[in-house]
Amino acid sequence: MTESHGGASARRRRRSSSRQASPPAAAPAQPAVPTEVPTEPAVPAEPAAGKRRRPPRSSHDQAERGLRDLVGGGRSQLGVSGALRGRDVNRPTEQDLAEAERDVVIVRRNWTPSP
Repeated sequence: MTESHGGASARRRRRSSSRQASPPAAAPAQPAVPTEVPTEPAVPAEPAAGKRRRPPRSSHDQAERGLRDLVGGGRSQLGVSGALRGRDVNRPTEQDLAEAERDVVIVRRNWTPSP
């Protein structure tokens, strides 16, 4: 006279989760081929005022920007390596010094040589 506790009427039910699953929303049917052909505007749209597109920068522009960082006015935000590079770029070469000795004329106004 043993009764089994695993009978059909004694099965446990799984607890339902606190949130109930909603049925999936039906997606609106879209035709595979568009029925209307999109038309292109006759006049291209003007960009908003103040938001003009710039052409992509070339490597030449990047080099100029680096030079402007070295030479430009305002507060310098260069690091140590940039400052040292600027010093080396600005230093005259031996050829520059020789050309200056040959080509530069010094004019002293209101100067007379001593007798």
